[in-house]
Amino acid sequence: MNLVAESLGFATLVGGWLVLLFALGVALKTAPWHKVRNDRPAQNVWLGMTLIVFLVWQFSAQIAEGISFHFLLMTMMTLMFGWQFALFGAWLALIGLAFYLPTGWEAIGINALFMALLPIFVAEVFVKISERYLEQNFFVYVFFNGFLAAGVASVLALTTGGLLMWVNDVYSLAVLKQVFFPFIPLMAIPEGFVNGMLMAALIVLKPNWISSFHDRTHISGK
Repeated sequence: MNLVAESLGFATLVGGWLVLLFALGVALKTAPWHKVRNDRPAQNVWLGMTLIVFLVWQFSAQIAEGISFHFLLMTMMTLMFGWQFALFGAWLALIGLAFYLPTGWEAIGINALFMALLPIFVAEVFVKISERYLEQNFFVYVFFNGFLAAGVASVLALTTGGLLMWVNDVYSLAVLKQVFFPFIPLMAIPEGFVNGMLMAALIVLKPNWISSFHDRTHISGK
């Protein structure tokens, strides 16, 4: 879903931008630039995925004015490129959306909070948990880091979006309980399935595109 600036309060919009700018600053400082600086194919893959995210975020299923659902794909972006480049891609996609949808550039920050930052954070946490506590193999990677992480991220992102609409008096809590919150589980399962399926396909076809997957760790000797 994409929140519209006109329906949000000033504090929400400013707070969203402050969080986004802080996250972008940290990402710019910590991103592994040496991995992509002279790697044109890697740059093209990242740009291509950013374009796909932009296109996917444009098309949504709207069930009421200001309430819509679409895939996030941030779990896949994080697993492929790391959290920093996933955030850069989401930021560019949101800038593009501001020109094509009536969300307004003022809402880029708050939309980035629940559409990008929360899913990226969840993906990073799941990767750390799997690396520390779970056996490293293909199935754990796809189902835990891909399917489950994406499903949990979708629940958190949509719940946060719904709470933001309530806090900003876009809709009452009673209305959201009827027309928004019941659909969150119905979106979480497809989000998990799509991310998990795409990650499985990439592992088979283009494992070199996935920065968090390593043949020696997840496949060799398993």
